[in-house]
Amino acid sequence: MVSKEYFGQLLRVLERLCQVSAEFENRLEPLIRLRQFAGPKNILRAGEVQQQIWFVAGGLVREVSLSPDTVSGRTSWFWYEGDFVFAHPGFFAGLPSLVEMEAYGGTVLLELPRMDLAVLMQDFEEGSLFTATLRYRNEAERSAHMADLINLRHAEMVRRFRRDHKSAFLMARAKDIASFLGIKDNGIHRFLKGL
Repeated sequence: MVSKEYFGQLLRVLERLCQVSAEFENRLEPLIRLRQFAGPKNILRAGEVQQQIWFVAGGLVREVSLSPDTVSGRTSWFWYEGDFVFAHPGFFAGLPSLVEMEAYGGTVLLELPRMDLAVLMQDFEEGSLFTATLRYRNEAERSAHMADLINLRHAEMVRRFRRDHKSAFLMARAKDIASFLGIKDNGIHRFLKGL
């Protein structure tokens, strides 16, 4: 059983996505499991079918797109505290993931098995509304990030990222942030000096 504090945090985020009934809340609580990571841990490999959706109760998770031009892949997304982590695309269709997921050390995740989520979606209106809203928001955020990569200068990308996600600099490797922002590994420090 997960602590009331972590479950309450999860419920507050769910409430921002859709209205949650007491019955839904009661059915959800015993299904949630806690995972904590002392060091970096790959939690999903490309080609695997993601068997649970994760909620970031604390810490940071990065999505890695495999790339022939880099050994460690390219950071294609970050999942911050309060985010739901799912392979994009693939999770909701039950298809093999095209990306990998890495939880940084110090990350706390709450996980809900995919099959339990499917039952909640079937039994409760808010289950379907939650997943539809979650997918829509994720797609919108990814589109906005792609537009920023095309339209903004590197210095502006770094400034915005630091403003919006300052805590990521405490957990993520600089090369991972640089990759996400489309900057060469050693170039991000130059932009950070001016901030």
